[in-house]
Amino acid sequence: MKLLLSTASLLYRCEAFLPPAPSFVSTTRLHGINEWRDQALESRYTLDSYKQSATSSSPVPPSATIPILPFPFSDVLLQGQRTQLNLYERRFHELFRDAMDNHCGMVAMGLIAGNGMITTLPLCEVESFTRFGADEDWVDTGNGMGNGSIFVTIRAVGRAKIAESDLLQEGPYMKARVVELVDEDVSWGGGSGLKERGNGKLNGESSPLEVASLVAGNIENLLVSLASMEHAFKAAEEKKNNEKRKSSNGREAKVNDNEDEVMNRRIVNARLESLFMQDSNEGVDVENTEAEDETAYDTEEDNDENESLEDETDENTDRVAQFYQAFESAKEADTFGYIFQSTDAPDNLSNQTIRNSKDLVAISWASFCTGDRNNLQRDVVKIQALDTTNVLQRLQLAAAMLREEKKKWKAKLALAGITDSGNADASD
Repeated sequence: MKLLLSTASLLYRCEAFLPPAPSFVSTTRLHGINEWRDQALESRYTLDSYKQSATSSSPVPPSATIPILPFPFSDVLLQGQRTQLNLYERRFHELFRDAMDNHCGMVAMGLIAGNGMITTLPLCEVESFTRFGADEDWVDTGNGMGNGSIFVTIRAVGRAKIAESDLLQEGPYMKARVVELVDEDVSWGGGSGLKERGNGKLNGESSPLEVASLVAGNIENLLVSLASMEHAFKAAEEKKNNEKRKSSNGREAKVNDNEDEVMNRRIVNARLESLFMQDSNEGVDVENTEAEDETAYDTEEDNDENESLEDETDENTDRVAQFYQAFESAKEADTFGYIFQSTDAPDNLSNQTIRNSKDLVAISWASFCTGDRNNLQRDVVKIQALDTTNVLQRLQLAAAMLREEKKKWKAKLALAGITDSGNADASD
């Protein structure tokens, strides 16, 4: 992993609070990565650059400048993912104005690792923003906040590599010259070299599209297995907690019963004395009172159990739902063109449908966007995926990551003595 060392200040702060009514709200309808690309092409194909490319043996990809917002590498955004920022420092106000005025609303995520910055940057477009306080000039109020904030929603729509070893600008904010990274078309190239045996015969060589479709199917199976394991673990934990609560409530109930019994005896004695004194035939129904209290207690327990079952049912679909949501977002953010091939031919490796290139690219990104957010190991793999332009390799990387996660969940279930009957070694 290459790091670009920098002496610039790399602190990033973001505070969440309830702000006053916004002074200005806007959406960037006419900005985005397509205009940023056009701008790069225009600056690339000047007369001087044309002469330079004509004398070189291979064409140089067009580069473009972009302002950089620093982030911890664990906050990396993959294609289609969004995040909201609160910009309140003067340098970030200046960065935002530069991005909107000169870079088509595009910013890059500078992923900080150790004392340096990773040279592969997610490209993000400003989807919307809201100004609170000052509309234009930033004024220092003495508390570090200035006279206004800008709440910005950005979405990852691509990747870029820093083209030069030195930053174009380090203060008051970072700016670099970058070259956009583009995936190789998974449908191009010859066969993968993989073959399938059927009735003792070789059925032929599989194309990269077929192999990628198979890996994508395995990823979906792995996600279903992980969702089942997580649900089984949560259900067992909830059952254990319920048993503890019931046991604790039982002990409290015994104590309360003893206290109630003493109190009831005193009440009975007092009423008997009153009856004797009044010569009345009126009785005391203590058992009915206790029965009513017990019935009310059971009803509360039943309600708690019903609520927990509803929660577990919702949680069972979380992992898979996260994947398909990320898949749709990644597909929506994909602005590259694809040539779709006919998928009528049977897949030599399996009976599943061969997927098109755009879906495979979206799956290759969405596979990294599920599960617990606080997973440092997954964050490291995300950085590897960010630097990969081969879609099949990125799918294989995601499948390997999910298989490792499944092994850990199997061990976790085994240690807890939990058997997941709905996860009987699915085809991985």
